[in-house]
Formats: sequence, structure tokens, C-alpha cells
Amino acid sequence: MERSSARSTVLVTGGCGFVGGHLVRSLARHGHRVVVVDRLPWRDGHAESVCLDVTDPEGCREVMREVDPKVVFHLAASSTIDSAFADPHGSLMCNVTGTMNLLEAARRHCTNLHRFVLASTDKVYGELHADAYLETSPLAARGVYDVGKLAADTVTRLYGDELGLPVATLRLCNVFGPGDRHTGSRIVPRTLSRLFAPDGPLPPVVYEGSMEHGRDYVYVSDAVRALRTVAFHPRALGEVFNMAPAAHRTTLDLVEDLIEEARRECEKPDPDRARAIVKNGYVVVAADTGAALPRALTRQHCDATKLGGLGFRVTVSMKDGLRRTVRAFSGSSGRT
Repeated sequence: MERSSARSTVLVTGGCGFVGGHLVRSLARHGHRVVVVDRLPWRDGHAESVCLDVTDPEGCREVMREVDPKVVFHLAASSTIDSAFADPHGSLMCNVTGTMNLLEAARRHCTNLHRFVLASTDKVYGELHADAYLETSPLAARGVYDVGKLAADTVTRLYGDELGLPVATLRLCNVFGPGDRHTGSRIVPRTLSRLFAPDGPLPPVVYEGSMEHGRDYVYVSDAVRALRTVAFHPRALGEVFNMAPAAHRTTLDLVEDLIEEARRECEKPDPDRARAIVKNGYVVVAADTGAALPRALTRQHCDATKLGGLGFRVTVSMKDGLRRTVRAFSGSSGRT
């Protein structure tokens, strides 16, 4: 499907982010002209760069007029629960108003738009009360980040259903892999930043109330392939899809998996660190009950049968994905 669209112009908002960066490089490898729209400049080659805050409506109109993309991948967002909670107004402006600005600019100024793809999240469903979320499950988001993404999700479907824009939505689960810089908030890079601390491994921190929280996880290359599938498959037009996970893990299980993979990675080149990683284990910390904190969902799990109907299958197992991520992180941490 995608080969017939090679060399078409694609626009990626949030292209300097974790998933966005992987997507940009993948699209460039597949022969597309890629334009990155981000508040930061794109410096990695293989793409053109437009510095823009998507909350600027005139800027969105101008970039759509000038680029006139065939496909828009909209990933620009307030990207973590913690950052959204710390700045609810800024987060909602980005996630809601930014999405509205881009949709309206695309509707008015794109002359041959094939697909507007929104990267949404499984958090739009809220707490899981069944075996798995279906795309038809009720949407019951409650946190700042979750509600902002739900609003963007709903507005995107509005522009498709009522205003005729060729849209599609992918509700991502927790994506992990090399290049995720959110070491303060996301469990995989946060854990690895401690295991590969320059002065020696530190025990990963697990919050007492989150140990049994369950999440779906997928390696970043599979998330990128799913975004491309939703963008170019003819049967994805106007549809919403749950991301297919590589595995479901509790927080504690994931931390233990990362400890074991880090031990394996260090065993030959750095046996002292490997032994220290095992000896340290992890630390359980009680949440600060006096602090204002975002409310966490207890369990999330997606049914991805619908995405499978497009022929999509996850290709990187959880174990292999963690191994690749640990290897990349250990190499970039300066450990020799």
C-alpha cells in the first residue's frame, strides 16, 4: 500500500519527540519527502524543518498552505502525564487547541490530502472494567493528559464524520525503545537511567501504590509501522484503531525484567556493574500523600483485532524490545 505512495510529501508534527523522531526516519527511509513541524528544529537530516507551536493558528494555516502535504501525522502534544498535571492549561492548549488548529488548516488549505492521522492514546478509555478495551468501549478519561487526548480524539473524528476530512486515529499504548528522553516520568527510561547511572548503578524506584498497575507495552518500531499502516491502508480511512501490544506487564514485573536485561547486558563487559545491579534490586517508595499528584489508572489493556484486520502484526517481542532498549541505553550512557 505504502510503496505506491512513495515520494509523497508527509508532514509530522512533534517530529522531534521520541515516537516522532523514529517515525520521521522511517518515512524518509521509505522514500517520502518529510517535513517536521515542532517547536524545536529537526537536526538529523533526511527531513525539512519548520519551527512552529501548533497553538498558533496562523502558523498552522501557513505551513499547510506552503507544504500542502498528502499525509499529516499529528504527534505534537503535551507528552507525559506529569507535565500535563503540572501545567493543565498549557497541556490542554497544545493537545486540544493545537489539534483543532491543524485540522482546520488541513481542511482549508490542503489540496490533495490523503490522510490526517492522529496519534491518540488508550488512556481515553479511562479505567478498565472488562477484559480489554474495544474501539467501541465507552470513553471515560479523567486526568489532565487523558482528557486532553480524548478531546483531540473526539475533534479529529468530528472533522472526519461531519466535515469530510480524511482522518484516522491510532490509540497507542505505552511505547518504549531507544531515544526516549523522559527519564523523570516514563518507567522504562527512568529505570534505565538509574541502572546505568555514570557513577554506578542505583536501584530503580517503584512507587508502592503502582506496583500492580497493569499496562500494555509495544516497541517503538512497531508503533511506527502501525502509524504508517493507518496512514496508507485504504480501509483505515475514517476509522479508529487500538494499538497492538507486544505484552501486558505490571509495573513491578517490568522493572524486574529491566533489571535482568541490564544484568545480561553488563555481564561480560562490566561484571562489577552486573553484580551491583542484582545486589541493589529495587526500592519501594510510598507516595507523598500530602502532595498533589495525578491519579493513575489501575489497569489498561487493548484488544487490537481491528488493527490486525489490516494485516498488521507486532514483530518485536517484549523481551527483544527490552534487550534492544537496554543495549542502546547502556551505549549512550557513557559506560565502557
